[in-house]
Amino acid sequence: MASTSTGVAAASEQDGQTCQRCRQPLLLDPSIQSLTPAQHSLITSALPAPSPPSSLPPSAKLASLPPSSNEAAQIWATANHLTPPRAGVAESFVLLSDSVLPTSSPAGPSRSPVPSLPPAGSQLAENLHSLLSSRTPIDHPLCTECTTLLQSELQKELEELSRERDAYIAFERGILRNRENLRADRNKAEDGSLGEYDIEGTEDEWAALIRRKKDLEAEETALRKRLEEREKEVAAVKVGDERARKEEEDISEAEEAFLLSHAALSSEYGRKKHALQTAKTHHLLAESLLRHLESANVWNDAFHIGHVPLVASGEGGGSATASGSASSRSSTGSSITVGTINGLRLGGRPTVGWEEINAAWGLVALCVDRIAVKIGYNFESYKIVPMGSFSRIEDLPPGKQSYDLYVSADISSRLLQNRRFSNGLVALLDCIKQLIDFGRKTDRGWAEGGPEIHKDRISNHSIRLPGIASAMPALPSMSVMGFGTSSTSAKDTKDRNDRDAGTGEEQWTRACRAVLAVLKRMLVVESEADRAKIIASAPTR
Repeated sequence: MASTSTGVAAASEQDGQTCQRCRQPLLLDPSIQSLTPAQHSLITSALPAPSPPSSLPPSAKLASLPPSSNEAAQIWATANHLTPPRAGVAESFVLLSDSVLPTSSPAGPSRSPVPSLPPAGSQLAENLHSLLSSRTPIDHPLCTECTTLLQSELQKELEELSRERDAYIAFERGILRNRENLRADRNKAEDGSLGEYDIEGTEDEWAALIRRKKDLEAEETALRKRLEEREKEVAAVKVGDERARKEEEDISEAEEAFLLSHAALSSEYGRKKHALQTAKTHHLLAESLLRHLESANVWNDAFHIGHVPLVASGEGGGSATASGSASSRSSTGSSITVGTINGLRLGGRPTVGWEEINAAWGLVALCVDRIAVKIGYNFESYKIVPMGSFSRIEDLPPGKQSYDLYVSADISSRLLQNRRFSNGLVALLDCIKQLIDFGRKTDRGWAEGGPEIHKDRISNHSIRLPGIASAMPALPSMSVMGFGTSSTSAKDTKDRNDRDAGTGEEQWTRACRAVLAVLKRMLVVESEADRAKIIASAPTR
């Protein structure tokens, strides 16, 4: 019908035909290529008629589908309210009717042929191949080798079917012959009819078959009962499986909820732990700061009172006798101690300048005023005005007197300022005495055991500035100004000044140091009392 094309590849590519079994390119026989419509009709008339439409119900058709189409068949059956197929055949066939074959219609006079259409012979060959594939279970076209192999297979199948047909014919002849023999020998019925089991075999054989049939029926009944029991067990197992599946879903949901809750609690625990560590750190810092603050002395930080040694020297504007005495003490190496407040020396003239002394007295005035405010005391006759290096003390109304707590370095203005400065120191010393008296009344610890204060003297040292009488020995009016005595002659005054000039500055320095000692005692005792109150009021840690 067709031959293999091995040497003419161009012709096979032009025809586009391949063998449907070995998939090798084919070169059609010239008789097929030049097929006429008459030959085509002759060949098609010899083919078997197409199969009639199937009379099977839709469910049976679905059951006849191959296993690969079961899924689509079940979907289609469910959509059309049919019972889905349980099993299908191994394969299915699609039969094409004659309506799928192209028919040649006469071309009209006005219709011109299409140049792209293939020749009539090639079109008829393709139609013939399609028709042969649809009417027979063999796909066409085939090459010569495949056709030979197919013929051999069909020949073997024909021989097997012939032998099977002969066996059926021999079996049928034996049954008919046995029926005739039974009818002639047994004569069981008048009308000559045979019984149900009188077709073939002896009575023993039929009795054995009947017993076998009953046994099989009983076995079938038992198997059916077992099958029902198994189906009930399967149903119970399905119910249990469904219950287990629901329990598994519930457990999965509970587990997911637990994991979410655990994650949230873990995050919250982490935040709380971090907050706790932060709070502990803040607590430790606060305790450290509290210990530091408890050990701190605010009054000591504000007014740091101490003392430093001072080596006397001959520098600075003292009298000649004082200079000589200072020089002699310097040569012998003797020294005195000068009180300090915040590093400023209070006393030590003439070694210490007036600028430093004025600043130190300003701090002393501020300290006395703050202590009075701290203990809640108002001075009776004075008002302290702390103004740094230019502090002063004023009389309370109706008094209008004002006393300076500073001295100018200018010698021309010191004559009047010295008296105002000395009176200011006496007034400041009186304020300190008032504080001590008030402390005794209120049972302050610093009011007892301090140095004795009487008028202008503290610890038997005068707080007045020395050296004014010796500076102006020839003025008779010094007694009027308060710098001398009217009963003492100028010569006696000069002799006494010469005798005391070496100790006047030292005595004044010791008086200043005694004032600072009183203030330091007040500050220390008040700081300890404040610290005790803070510790007593603090919560127990």
